[in-house]
Amino acid sequence: MKITKASGQQETYSKEKFCNSLKHTGVPGALVQRICTTVEKEITPGMTTEEISQRTEKYLAKENPALAAKYSLKRGIMELGPAGFLFEQYVAAILKEYGYSVKTNQMMKGECVSHEIDVLAFTKDTHYIVEAKYHNRRGIKSDVKTAMYSFARLLDIEKHQKKKERKPAKHLAWLITNTKFTTSAITYGKCKDIKLTGWKHPKKESLENLIEAKSLYPVTVLPAINRFAKEQLAKQNIYFAKDLVHFKVQDFKKLFGIHQNIAEKITQQAKALCG
Repeated sequence: MKITKASGQQETYSKEKFCNSLKHTGVPGALVQRICTTVEKEITPGMTTEEISQRTEKYLAKENPALAAKYSLKRGIMELGPAGFLFEQYVAAILKEYGYSVKTNQMMKGECVSHEIDVLAFTKDTHYIVEAKYHNRRGIKSDVKTAMYSFARLLDIEKHQKKKERKPAKHLAWLITNTKFTTSAITYGKCKDIKLTGWKHPKKESLENLIEAKSLYPVTVLPAINRFAKEQLAKQNIYFAKDLVHFKVQDFKKLFGIHQNIAEKITQQAKALCG
């Protein structure tokens, strides 16, 4: 039976691949088999992988909301829009958790023109010019043109920065995206020493690896988070589900205007996910 990938291409449905995606999330063996069997009965020829994921999330949420949140990580990141603004803030928050000093939405002068920078990340002797490339649909990849743009911008900025810096620092381009890179983008990144972080790349430090290692799940993975709640939390610069663990139910109403019934579900799910 053929199913439709997010890219629009068709592939043969693989139960093993489907079940492994649940195992990777940490779903116990017995529950994996139960959900795989249940969802598989509903799969029809041509069904999209996104539809299959949605059905899986629904059944998983009934069994274990915390595991459903982990399973829905990619979708949750895609719901950080609109227009990538929240994704930029989320990326900055992740980098800060990993010890970087960060600034967002900065204007930097280059030798030729000024540039609007999504995120600046600093270590003691290295400055990263970060491009946070957000996509709100599955199947879209960040291609070589995006990598080339990041590098060209770095060259322009670097020339100007070296003239004004008292203590010269190393400057690098860093491209972070919520989807995959094309092969050409990865090849170009290696050639030009561009740091690339995306879905399943690089192998041990991909975006999902960075998130899972420190439980930096976005609030949007929680099933109870609706659009209003997402917007209210974003206004207070709250992006991580783990940050919601510290709030009491009454705090959500008082601080964010979130209804008590929804607040109760949010707190339960956040604690189950992040403990």
